[in-house]
Amino acid sequence: MECILPEEQLIEYAKSYLKAKGFKKKNKRWTKDIGDFTVCFYIQGSCFSKENYYIRPGIFINALLPTELVYGHWMTQIEPTTPEEIMCKFEQWCQEWTNKSLIKYRLLAFIEWEKRNPLEKRRAGLVDYEKDPVPAKEFFTIDSPPWCSPKQYILDNF
Repeated sequence: MECILPEEQLIEYAKSYLKAKGFKKKNKRWTKDIGDFTVCFYIQGSCFSKENYYIRPGIFINALLPTELVYGHWMTQIEPTTPEEIMCKFEQWCQEWTNKSLIKYRLLAFIEWEKRNPLEKRRAGLVDYEKDPVPAKEFFTIDSPPWCSPKQYILDNF
């Protein structure tokens, strides 16, 4: 991915923009606790090129904050365009992924999709993603061992 917007320019814009909205900064990561969730804006450098980077917003479920056993969160990626457009996409994505009823609705759709397309079928390349698109790819980033399910937490509490 060739980045048109220099990383330093985005960092400078994000620093003042997110600070004004109450985010705390550590390195190239900004976070804000909003009650049930912690919202994160992260700029990750590319290991292939100094000029390239990734914009990776995330939402953490505070009741499932990262531990050795569970990491209940969603992440996405925003393409580098203009700082204003990036922040607009970030805020829109955060608004959607902190809406509990929308999250539960999307999870139920994802669970149905996952029944039709189990991991073995996906690994074997037998899923036609055009005919049966993933309803919410963010659920692929929820990692947990079998005895502690963020999906079950959402079903029970959202």
